Formats: sequence, structure tokens, C-alpha cells
Amino acid sequence: MSRHFIRSVTLLLPLLAGCDQALIVPTTFPEPVVEPLPLDIALHFTEEFANYRYRENVPGDAKWDIELGKANVALFESVSRRLFRSATRVDSRPSGAAAAGYSAIIEPTVAAFEFSLPSQSATDQYSVWIRYTVKVFRPDGTELTAWNISAYGESDSTLLRPARSMEQATILALRDAAAMLTVNFANEARARGVMPMEKTDAPAP
Repeated sequence: MSRHFIRSVTLLLPLLAGCDQALIVPTTFPEPVVEPLPLDIALHFTEEFANYRYRENVPGDAKWDIELGKANVALFESVSRRLFRSATRVDSRPSGAAAAGYSAIIEPTVAAFEFSLPSQSATDQYSVWIRYTVKVFRPDGTELTAWNISAYGESDSTLLRPARSMEQATILALRDAAAMLTVNFANEARARGVMPMEKTDAPAP
């Protein structure tokens, strides 16, 4: 490797560190292969959830601007299409006669979004943590649960494309959240009375 190339890379690193990094998280997620639960769900996404945007100025690194809102909505819609007998997106939380046709109303929020950069962790990884709070309401408006889902994703660093690395880590965190929602919703629903408890076989006489 020539000295000129080494010197060029050395000069480039501080320039990269000072660049603003903006990304819009993709909205395509695989739908889970699962037997639908016998529930007809109303999905309500608040304006804050549907337009969620995280900004952070990391000293010595960059100003990060991450648009997560559309990905939030796409994630919950893609899971719900397979997880429930039916899932209908509604503009506001239904009540009264408008809620009568639903088994429950689901309203997710982003409780926390955090990331770690290679410059912070002294590793080659971009790491992302997302915590969702999934509120479930009865048709009469009674809140049954505020279920917390913590998800994690990481990606190897890419010298010239840090936003791509952050994007990949965020996508993996979203998929982690989708897996936990798919696998654990039935147990949460039974525990909170959204669904009846599973029948167990009577002990042999």
C-alpha cells in the first residue's frame, strides 16, 4: 500500500466523522408463517408513532437523523396480517358501536430508541435497541395491558457508508421485535383475558 493512499485514508476519517448521517428505514418486512389467532383486531397508530424520528448529535462523530415512523407502521401491519384472523387499521381508537366488531384494539408506541457506534463501543459494530410498548384495549376502552417488547440488532461497520450500517442494524432490531410479537402475543393475550386460556387435558384417573 502506498504512503499516498494511507495518508489519504487518514485524512478522510475525520471528514467522515463530521458528516451528517440521515436515513429512512426501509418498510419491507417478511410476513411470519403462523396460524392466525382467532381475533379481529383494530390497529391504531398515533401520529407520533407513525412519524417517529430520532435525532442525536454524537460529539466527535456525526449528527444522526433516523426516520423510523413508516417502518414502525409497516412492521406492525405485516405481522398483524398473519398473526390475527383480521386486522384493520383505524384512524382513531374506536369506541362504542364502532368498536363492537373488534376483539381488541392495539396501539403501539416507541418507548425508547438507542444506538451505539463503533467509536463509542470500541468495536466494529453498529448496535440498535428499540423498546416498543404495545397497549391492548378491550372494545369498551378498558386497557388490558401495556406490553413492553425490547429488540436488538447489530451490523458490521462500513467505512465509507456508516448510514448503511446503521440502517441494517435498525432493520435487524425491527425483525427481532416482529419475532417476539409473533411468538409471544398469544401468551400475553391469554394472560390478560384477550383470549381464553388453553384447555389442558384432564389427568388420567
